[in-house]
Amino acid sequence: MRIVRPLALTLIAVFPDASAADMDAATDRAKSKDFNAIGEVLCAQDVGQSLGTCSAAVARVGGCAAVVVTFTNGFARTLQFSDGEFLRGNATMSGAGTDTEWRLSHGLYHVRVDDQRFEIPAALVIGD
Repeated sequence: MRIVRPLALTLIAVFPDASAADMDAATDRAKSKDFNAIGEVLCAQDVGQSLGTCSAAVARVGGCAAVVVTFTNGFARTLQFSDGEFLRGNATMSGAGTDTEWRLSHGLYHVRVDDQRFEIPAALVIGD
């Protein structure tokens, strides 16, 4: 006689990555205009345009930040950062937000999203 034992089932709880949850929370706070800091950054909306001044506001949660940059014409773009790295810009009518380049140099993020350029102090993104 052969004894058959049921297989032991192991249930594994799957939790979202903490930084993904933090990014969602930071973005939600930004959409609700619940900001940690407000300031100004350098920006250009179009190719070849000189850098000008835009208003910027940041919502931070954990190691994540959502920076909302508003151009003088009222157009706004949200830039997402996690653990000090630029991730992406939100999709807009002017682009998907995934055609990007960035670097951090001397405490300043130099970010390009689609045709737009931004210079954002690291202190605004990361905080004090």
